[in-house]
Amino acid sequence: MAQAARVEFEPVKVGWLGACLDGEGGAFDKIHRMAFDEAFESGVFTRKVEHVIHPENGLPRGSARNAIDGYRWLVDQGCVVIAGAYSSDNAIAVTPYVDEAKVPIVSWCGTERFQGEYCFQLGNGDCGGDAALMASWLKRKGYRRIAVLNEVSPNGEEYFRFFRQECRRLDVTLGAVETVTQNPEDLSVNLRNLQQSGCDALAYMGYGMLAAQGLMRPALEKIGWNPPRIMTTAFMFYLRGFEHFEGWTGIDQYSPENPLVEPFRAAFEKRYGHPVPMWPNAIPLLAYDTARVMIEALHRAPILSGPGVKDGLERIRFLPSTTGGPRTHIACSPYDHKMFKGDWLLYGRVRNEKLEFEGYFEPV
Repeated sequence: MAQAARVEFEPVKVGWLGACLDGEGGAFDKIHRMAFDEAFESGVFTRKVEHVIHPENGLPRGSARNAIDGYRWLVDQGCVVIAGAYSSDNAIAVTPYVDEAKVPIVSWCGTERFQGEYCFQLGNGDCGGDAALMASWLKRKGYRRIAVLNEVSPNGEEYFRFFRQECRRLDVTLGAVETVTQNPEDLSVNLRNLQQSGCDALAYMGYGMLAAQGLMRPALEKIGWNPPRIMTTAFMFYLRGFEHFEGWTGIDQYSPENPLVEPFRAAFEKRYGHPVPMWPNAIPLLAYDTARVMIEALHRAPILSGPGVKDGLERIRFLPSTTGGPRTHIACSPYDHKMFKGDWLLYGRVRNEKLEFEGYFEPV
């Protein structure tokens, strides 16, 4: 009797939407596929997976419509889980469409306005958390009167609201505030106004493009100002070049003390034959953890559908995280979709155009 032919299952489709993606074969695509390959090789999830990639072209440079259409396109392709809408403005825009489609999305956004039954956050920062760490750092360093560069953006407004609250709690004074757009005519004018206020330190509340586009460093150098300074997780735009962030402390998610970091780096180099791009930095780690979370959700899903994967996400508990400090883990539940737990936000700084680990949050 002839042996029955082995039945082949159709691949499960997972979607990738966002500005952080660099297309098929790019560094982030390699990281995602490495995580899925590892899961297949270890038997965690043995069904074949098809990676469906779509560029977002969303806000701030593109449009909210592009982000929405990209998410809907991935749903139409049959994806049962999607990672994307990584920035807060795009995450806010897609939220109602996600709950309508009932296909979960995992976003890196930091806004508290990304809330929905199918909306999950693996935050590349947190507007309230960033502000609390920044205020604590300033207080511990002895800076009592702070100059604030506040950017007009969804994150900028939310950051400042939380920062003002935390400074009031710690008896830290906001001595001067300059409000700027994401593309100011002459940033040095705004910084000079803050310089003349005589404050102890500078805090930047914004999305990060002012630094990433190379505007911040030349503007500070133009007016000869080198204050103690700290920024939000906009700091992690150092992915665009550490030189743009010289002298800044920022909220980061890369810790050399995390026991999963070095194995990740070594595995990437062994698999692909070249270093992790811009190493060391937190963004590849976050990309890796995003893929791992999707895998764990598929493993736990009672049915491979949008609602089933949502259930799978909500069943994750104490998944060790590559992102953040050594005590960081990933967990979820039906009423808690902010998945990072523990010391997932920390401090980094750039000195001599190199990233340095500065430490973890400490209570004042």
